[in-house]
Amino acid sequence: MSEAEASIVLDRSTAVRLILEQFPELSGRDIRPLMAKGTDNHIFRIGEYLCARFPRAPWAAQTAEREAATLPLFADAPLAVPSVYGLGKRAEGYPHAWSVLSWLPGEPMEDSALRDPQDDAVRLAGFFRFVRILPADPAFRFSAVNNGRGAPLASRSERFDAALKRLPGVDDGFARRLWERAVQAGPAGDPVWLHGDVHPGNVLVEDGRVSGVIDWGLCGVGDRACDLLTAWAMFDRAPREVFRKALGATDSEWLRGAGWALSMAVIYLPYAYEHGLRSDMSEKMIERLREEFT
Repeated sequence: MSEAEASIVLDRSTAVRLILEQFPELSGRDIRPLMAKGTDNHIFRIGEYLCARFPRAPWAAQTAEREAATLPLFADAPLAVPSVYGLGKRAEGYPHAWSVLSWLPGEPMEDSALRDPQDDAVRLAGFFRFVRILPADPAFRFSAVNNGRGAPLASRSERFDAALKRLPGVDDGFARRLWERAVQAGPAGDPVWLHGDVHPGNVLVEDGRVSGVIDWGLCGVGDRACDLLTAWAMFDRAPREVFRKALGATDSEWLRGAGWALSMAVIYLPYAYEHGLRSDMSEKMIERLREEFT
């Protein structure tokens, strides 16, 4: 769901060569590419229990190193997170670091239905509470490396305005009014750990229940409201209210979270429309925001 750029090309033969050169013990395992729905990584399954992730958007070049450094911190989370098998080095055929991670069971929520969304809203709130109480490491403060997730909301204003002008189908007046309210909401408070991109494509579901959270390349330390974009990315009104109550979000935090959700959708949609990418989640986010804040 991040703002994508021109892709770094990587074919299967090059990926297989890099994996086997740097992790020769994986020889003999089936290595196959996955059709990526997102824009940030080339993903290759390695046998049944591993996958390799190669950043494919130039801005995301350092996300593999970020994941490898931070994922061990979240190993005890109440929802499953990937574990790090190893960090691959840049080599002929690919110019950046890349990673080998565990492959978690389940299907993305965007392809699965939840049996009890309100129960899963509580479960996901518990996940965020766990992430937030871990000691924040200033070395992972928001920056260009994680696309500014957790930065002051106003830092996105220029991109938000430019993208909104490219979206004639969006209610410009509503979007600008909500954006101004969100930017002017109360101060962020102490920085906390964030995943930065919890949406239905990065949440796994097993047997109708939320089971895991993947894709940690944008994690970092910053404004806790950033992770509230999840409320509008994943939930309709009733479970969204349950999620807010379980997380204890204040009015100002909730407004900033709405700003994050709005900016994520507005900034992504022009790119999606112009490149024929999936856009239903961002459209749904805007619909939910209009329902709540009009």
